[in-house]
Amino acid sequence: MSIFSTIHITRCARPILLATLSLTLPSVASADGASDALIALSLDDAAALAIQRQPQLDALDAEARSARQRAIAAGELPDPRLSLGISDLTLEGSNRFTLREESDTQIMAGIRQDFPRADKRRLKRERAEHEADTFDAERLATERKIARETGLAWLDVWKAEESRRLANRTLAEAERQVQATEIAYTAGRGTQAEFLAAKVEAEALRDEIAGFAQQSRHYRNGLARWIGEAAFNPICPELPPETPPDAAALSAALLTHPHFLAEGKKVVTAETDVQLARQDYRPDWALTVGYGHRPEFADYAQVQVEIPLPVFTARRQDPQLEAAVGMQASQQARLDDALREHRAEIRANADDWQLLQERLARYDSLLLQQAESRVNAALAAYGAGSGALREVLDARRRALEIAMQKLDLQADSARHQVQLRYFAP
Repeated sequence: MSIFSTIHITRCARPILLATLSLTLPSVASADGASDALIALSLDDAAALAIQRQPQLDALDAEARSARQRAIAAGELPDPRLSLGISDLTLEGSNRFTLREESDTQIMAGIRQDFPRADKRRLKRERAEHEADTFDAERLATERKIARETGLAWLDVWKAEESRRLANRTLAEAERQVQATEIAYTAGRGTQAEFLAAKVEAEALRDEIAGFAQQSRHYRNGLARWIGEAAFNPICPELPPETPPDAAALSAALLTHPHFLAEGKKVVTAETDVQLARQDYRPDWALTVGYGHRPEFADYAQVQVEIPLPVFTARRQDPQLEAAVGMQASQQARLDDALREHRAEIRANADDWQLLQERLARYDSLLLQQAESRVNAALAAYGAGSGALREVLDARRRALEIAMQKLDLQADSARHQVQLRYFAP
């Protein structure tokens, strides 16, 4: 079972359960008076929803079933062959095309059965079973990939929505500033330049908000690739709880990860191919039993054994064995390379996450508080007549930039967690 397959119960979890019902049973949702405002999509809910509705997983299930059916057939003897015909039919002379005048002419019926070696049949069956196991492991790995890609797509939407929320909060303050400067200008206590500066700042914020809305729509379309129309539900403002990653434990557990189980099965399949190639040096055999009917003479019976002779191994068996050995080495090298790649990926994500926590702590303890204090100081000075409006606007703009920078760090931290959860045992 995937680590994303269970819907975590957070403050936003129960609404997505309602969202799932509204997508499958819209009439029930309508009867209950469900409102879109109550539906919020969390990261874990989106990942679980993507796994529940993913055709890729259905395809891998079908491939695994097909491989297991092939394994059953691969272990059995080939079908017998029925042969019918006329043997030694005369084509010249007075007795041509007759079945009764020539003693050698006969109507033949026979059955041929090939007998591949038992070890070869066993290896073919095992190879098909390894393929089925590979599809099963790939299905589990694909679940994790889907959950990871869905989580990253959700985070893109979340960041755009949270950026819009922060900008809207600053816009509300800017609009109050516009009203205040307009009143001051009308009363003769302020200048037209201050009034226009406040209006320009508010309009610039409205354009930024429109840009964030555009980003959100773009990223929602990307999220819809995984979860369909549920991508256009409101996004839960809460990020999933984060836990410090243990890079050493994650690296040690890599060999039990579904992706590497699948890669390991490919190595085993290649090893089986090598054993099958070695079996070609040892010939199979076939048995033919036949009966010949002569209308005017005695009938015949036929028993025949056929054994192929592998006398040209240098041109057939040897190249096949060498190719199988080369493929085995290739699969093993791919597995080793994937292990090295993902161990480095785990270390990089774990290190980046840890450094991000230090930076986020600095924002919470210093930068955000200092930015807010600067805004308050600028407002107080402007209200007392000792400061300029530009100082207020600059302070408020800088405070928004710092809040956005923290939002970037939060999104990056969550992305590293999503990447690391892909490797969790």
